[in-house]
Amino acid sequence: MSSTVNRLMINSQSDQARLATRLTAAAGVLGRTLRLWGARIKERHAFPIVDERDLRDLRITRWELERELAKPFWKG
Repeated sequence: MSSTVNRLMINSQSDQARLATRLTAAAGVLGRTLRLWGARIKERHAFPIVDERDLRDLRITRWELERELAKPFWKG
């Protein structure tokens, strides 16, 4: 009986460790995603001040710029 209880405790501890690892990984992915979205929002807010010379330098058209600005921040 004692060895069964010990085995269950060991399995429970390893399950908790796996869960903690998965939660940590998920938090990392969430953090990276939120930072990416924030960067996209800032970038898209800066675009409206682009003039025709800047567009030529970027090698994009006004239409391409407008299409990019119309995208929601979660789309790349």
